[in-house]
Amino acid sequence: RINLLNTGELYGEGYSIVDVKIGKNFRFANKRVNVGVDIFNFFNNDAIRSYEDSLDVVDNPNTPVVEAYGQATGLLSPRYVKLSVQLDF
Repeated sequence: RINLLNTGELYGEGYSIVDVKIGKNFRFANKRVNVGVDIFNFFNNDAIRSYEDSLDVVDNPNTPVVEAYGQATGLLSPRYVKLSVQLDF
């Protein structure tokens, strides 16, 4: 394996992740219920987080090197929603 770049030298587009939490407390008869919704990656950004930055050396010199150099190896996680209910008594 031949490293063509130092770790972290190949950068893609910038990105920011926005997570949103909405919750409400309900109180009744000395009890409390927390109801919440969490939305992760709210704007559903699909930016690339990491790239392949090395090449594998092929033993046979007659075989062309077709590699995945510069290909995406990690993306941001997709948008997802988490619902929660908590009862305190």
